[in-house]
Amino acid sequence: MPRTIVAIGDVHGCAHLLQETLEPWLGSGAELIFLGDLVDRAPEAGGDQAVLEQVFALQADPDAHGLAGVTVLRGNHEDMLLDVVIDPDPDEHTLDLWLWNGGDLALLPFAREHRAWFEALPLYAIRGPYLFVHAGVRPGVPLEAQHEQDLIWIREPFLSRDHGLPYIVVHGHSITKDFRIERTNHRIGIDTGAFRSGTLTALPLEVDDVQ
Repeated sequence: MPRTIVAIGDVHGCAHLLQETLEPWLGSGAELIFLGDLVDRAPEAGGDQAVLEQVFALQADPDAHGLAGVTVLRGNHEDMLLDVVIDPDPDEHTLDLWLWNGGDLALLPFAREHRAWFEALPLYAIRGPYLFVHAGVRPGVPLEAQHEQDLIWIREPFLSRDHGLPYIVVHGHSITKDFRIERTNHRIGIDTGAFRSGTLTALPLEVDDVQ
């Protein structure tokens, strides 16, 4: 039987928007896959921690929320935060990079408590014909040889070239034109700029073979 996978675009601390976006899918039996960048650039006070707490609750007991499962992928913002978290005295460059990209010092105590969760975040997930990843892949490179930094940071040449992998890549990271879902024959971009546009995308996809 086909199953529904719901890909969630970059949340960026939009806690209330996340709650509204997820509401139709709670109790649906779908699997949620968050494409990373849950945190940073939050438009509301305490939004980053509130988003993480929502996601932790869903992951801890998907059945209680009527879900088949909850997967969270690592985005570049989780990666930058983790660089700060794992270093008790981060150098100026590491800290400034995270703060410049919307980091919130108030999140650090909470993030440090959950360091193991951040460290365990996978870089990609495969479900049927779809490859879910935060940023994309480097064209012409086998999946097993992809570099971690490309999976969480790449834009070009991924956005404009066929990657050559036997999957449709579902990704976030690059805010889409006019804040609408972007579809090509090789990728689907769903970062609709939630923190800027007020639009957080939850994209349902039907798959026959869930790995």
